Amino acid sequence: MARKHGETVYFIAGEGFVGNEPLGPGAPAVLAGEGQPTDPERAFRFTRMFPALPALRPDEAALVELGRAMEDTPNLRDHPELPAGFTYFGQFLDHDITFDKTAGLPSGELTPEEIEQGRSPSLDLDSVYGRGPAAEAERLFERDGVVLRVGRTTPVDAPIEPEGHELPNDLPRGHDPDNPRLATIADPRNDENLAVAQLHLAFLKFHNVVAARLAEGGLEGAALFERARRMVVLHYQWIVLHDFLPRVVEPSILGQTLATGRRFFQIAPGEEPAMPVEFSVAAYRFGHSMIRDSYSWNRNFPDASLEFLFEFSGGSGGMVGLFTLPSNWPVDWRRLFDFRDAPGVRPPPALNRTRRIDTALALELRTLPRIGEEGDRASLAVRNLLRGRLLGLPSGQVVAAALDVPALTPEQVRSGPQAALLQRHQLDQQTPLWFYILKEAEVFHDGARLGPVGSTLLAETFVGLIQGSRHSLLSDANRYWRPTMPSLRPGHFTMVDLLLNVNDLNPLGEERQPPPPPPPPPRVHVVQPGDTLRGIAARFLGDARRWPEIFQANRDVIANPDLIRPGMRLVIPPR
Repeated sequence: MARKHGETVYFIAGEGFVGNEPLGPGAPAVLAGEGQPTDPERAFRFTRMFPALPALRPDEAALVELGRAMEDTPNLRDHPELPAGFTYFGQFLDHDITFDKTAGLPSGELTPEEIEQGRSPSLDLDSVYGRGPAAEAERLFERDGVVLRVGRTTPVDAPIEPEGHELPNDLPRGHDPDNPRLATIADPRNDENLAVAQLHLAFLKFHNVVAARLAEGGLEGAALFERARRMVVLHYQWIVLHDFLPRVVEPSILGQTLATGRRFFQIAPGEEPAMPVEFSVAAYRFGHSMIRDSYSWNRNFPDASLEFLFEFSGGSGGMVGLFTLPSNWPVDWRRLFDFRDAPGVRPPPALNRTRRIDTALALELRTLPRIGEEGDRASLAVRNLLRGRLLGLPSGQVVAAALDVPALTPEQVRSGPQAALLQRHQLDQQTPLWFYILKEAEVFHDGARLGPVGSTLLAETFVGLIQGSRHSLLSDANRYWRPTMPSLRPGHFTMVDLLLNVNDLNPLGEERQPPPPPPPPPRVHVVQPGDTLRGIAARFLGDARRWPEIFQANRDVIANPDLIRPGMRLVIPPR
């Protein structure tokens, strides 16, 4: 069964199912909202990074109150430099490491090894490739089993505009006759909002660019696909380690983790990695604080609300009744990533930056599509806090002590608008881990990056998951590997480089220029007795010597410039 957003039951290695559904003797394990029993052998596996630390379980009502307060304090502070595209790269990354390759497949068709690998986190782009061309040829791949399918948009404008044409700028759709808008992709969560959908599309196109380049060297068929996939995954992992993480964690902590190895995220030799709940349920949810209420999206929608980005997604919205994305909605990537160092790329009218990482959220997060929940529990912040309590996560202060890093003081925890609430419930003394990590970023770095607890949890987890991947940038075999695709800096590779390789930054073109203003109505002078062309020129054009201009403009009524009659209507040229 695929992991869904809103999941409230987790299979934790060594503990079994942990959740708020009835899990007594003989009771089936249930994913919230699914209503179907979960086979422990098929469950996505979680683990604890700190199994010996005590659980923090504050009063539920206090967490509900705190979550509502976080959403009642809107985050309107832009990050000083982080482009907003990284918010959705982070979401794409989350879907990749929680992707279930065994969804919908009977257990009898899978070996135990396939089940374990298919339900374990890794950074192998399984959310893009699924189970590969041998199993997904008709859905995800073109007939050659190498090229990934790309969808086309629906024209909505005059043919003289890009919006009036089908553009190769949507996810493939149409495989499900009961829901033709459903995206034909390995992980349907990547169609839940338009930003992550367009990012998924960019990875489809990047794979095709890499495959085309390798095909020039004579590779074809299965060998070409496998080489292209490996190359794409390694470039992707490079982006995670050397572009994304250095922007959001303390670089010294990431560098130390890479240099000396993981200290807290333990993976038994020969076993597939499991997902640490401290990462999944707390640390990695820092991205919720980075979401904006609106985005400058493209030339048609310079102020698109977050709600609109969900409305125009096939998974969560209706695309205004169309079966594919309207042609006026493809993203202008220049507005989401910073191309200032890319030669020949015109700067956009606006570059969206993420919000700062802090304990306030975007107002629009209170109005996103619900997950079968009502009232306070429909709040994103409340769900995050209650989920941490449900799983018995330790407090932020206890984790800081275990990591031997500086802990926030009670005064620092309660700095800000939630001070009285935190003190009243003593949450400034022992603080829910998710809230603590956001507050830590706010206190230590003014929301520009995570503090020591959040940085350590992210660095340890991502390094561990990359080391456990089938194509691992951190394996001995790839120790000296460096990016080979064209990049702005040789030997390095970023999301900007990936999008430059795809070469479709702004499919709709530059801003529409407003039509020129209509010319002013011509000035007309009715000739009076005694008027001469020289006198009229001196009066209206400021120079008597400009009389020939008046003569030329009125040749249809003046035959001789020395003979003009009273009552003639003369057009006066512009001054």
